[in-house]
Amino acid sequence: MGSRLTLKTTPPERLVLASWAMPSLEGLGAAEKKRFYSLKEAITGYVHGARITRLLQAQSIWKEVFYRAYDKCVALDGQGMPIGWVGLLPYLEIQPRQRRKPLPTHQSTGLAGALAQFLRQNSDISAALESYLLLNAKRKPGGEAGVRHKSVHMEFLRLCEAKDPDMQSWPFTSRRRGAGAVREFTKAFLIQHYDAIVATQYGDKAATKAKAGNGHGSRLVACMPMDIVEMDEHAMGCIGTVRIETPEGFRFLDAGRMTLLLLVDRHKGWIMAFKVIFREAANAGDAMDVLHAGVVGEPDWAHRKDGQLATRPLADLDDRFGWCGFNCLLLDNALIHLADELVSRVMSLSGCAVNFGPVKTPARRQLVERVFNELERAGFKRLPQTTGAGPQDPRRQKAEEAARACVLSEREIVDLVSNLLRNFNEKMGKANLAASPAQRMHALICGPERDQYQFPFLPPLREGEADLSKSIITVPIRGNKATGRRPYFSFLEVDYTNPAMAKDWALLDEQVNLELHVARTNVRFIDAFCRQRPLGTCQAGGRWRWSDHSIDLRRQINQLLRGGYIVAPEKPLSNLQCHVCGPHGA
Repeated sequence: MGSRLTLKTTPPERLVLASWAMPSLEGLGAAEKKRFYSLKEAITGYVHGARITRLLQAQSIWKEVFYRAYDKCVALDGQGMPIGWVGLLPYLEIQPRQRRKPLPTHQSTGLAGALAQFLRQNSDISAALESYLLLNAKRKPGGEAGVRHKSVHMEFLRLCEAKDPDMQSWPFTSRRRGAGAVREFTKAFLIQHYDAIVATQYGDKAATKAKAGNGHGSRLVACMPMDIVEMDEHAMGCIGTVRIETPEGFRFLDAGRMTLLLLVDRHKGWIMAFKVIFREAANAGDAMDVLHAGVVGEPDWAHRKDGQLATRPLADLDDRFGWCGFNCLLLDNALIHLADELVSRVMSLSGCAVNFGPVKTPARRQLVERVFNELERAGFKRLPQTTGAGPQDPRRQKAEEAARACVLSEREIVDLVSNLLRNFNEKMGKANLAASPAQRMHALICGPERDQYQFPFLPPLREGEADLSKSIITVPIRGNKATGRRPYFSFLEVDYTNPAMAKDWALLDEQVNLELHVARTNVRFIDAFCRQRPLGTCQAGGRWRWSDHSIDLRRQINQLLRGGYIVAPEKPLSNLQCHVCGPHGA
């Protein structure tokens, strides 16, 4: 802290008393109010040129008290403006107190503020001590696993001894050698650098939580429905089992926790689409299935079977919502979201902007995380297959045995999720002013508010253009005239062709790649294109030509075949049903 300001040294722009805000004096006692008005009158006269000595004698104010009050009033606040009359309020410190008195040489008392003054005078020791704290707090190589106050004190004494080998000055002259001051300094340092050391000191969960509620409005604000949508995946609280028959009897293999993908509209909290994945992790195809379901307005599109009636709550109100995009898509940096197939195709089809954010940051996609929390409380935590939060969780009571005793089929899990999500859309809450997301969407589409918004409806697809339900894959054309092998292509270890392609020997001369529009729900048939020229629908050959099957099912069966769990039959799907699914069916 520098010397105090006086009337001569104070910048003139700080002495405009008319601009000084008058604080509220409610809650102050009579003596405190009298002191406030006495100092206010003295400062006003001092600024206007009156003799300060007579003013202070008339008000019974000491000069030291007056100059302290004046210095507070003309000090600048965080916005660069004079603090003004607020500085006269009692128990108010404008700047932290600093020790000015020199440290005693041979004295163990009167050492308040000694450490702060010592570090100001010895900047090299201050920098070395801060580097030591950051080294241990961040758990960098060469440091300790954490911050120990005793270790910090020993390091401080080592630095002081290197500068004062005779140990004739503070801290060596005090009884505890500044241990208490170093402890308080360490606590203040860790608080000051909390954001930098929270992950290593308190864990990843604390670091994630600390990113939210910091007072800064960093969330994107949705102006209308379909303006900003969030997509994320979350592990469900129940596990699945697969029963396999072996020569030694039945074996149960844990299929791992199932995963739920959600697409949610930020403006009204409307759940647009979902998909349950019965695998260890989701892939880019699963994410595209959810996005396609949101675009066509059919939440459970990914699980609808052939012949099953489609559920399209918004398209039933307005047909245009059966082909509606969105303006901005929020994703995290998971690998499935970084796939070029997902990003490029979603942006080209819907014209939306894709906004990536860090993983494990619920505050950025808090709406979809709130849906996951609601599902955990409403359904998943009540299932007998729930495994708890860890091995020591009291709810984890032979979870695997309970899962085997109570086998749930895929359809039962999907129906449970669908019912819970429908209840969420119909639940009234504070977000929509005591209205449910379904009621607000109905009012926006069919009510008087429909003309207030310009929804991002999509134009019709061009000829040969694939929607998000199909993956676009490039493969080389194969065949050999000399051996009589007609033109074909391979996809997932299976050969495909059709009569038109088999007769077109010119494809082999061109040596071009084919563009495949693969429907992930059924890879028995695939549409092929050559330089944007349609080649027709090609059918799988070999054992895969008999039954419809999804891309995930083929990959799973191929993995079981390579692992030796099943023997390759004439019809792989029938074999999987007999040897894996058992009497429960698929």
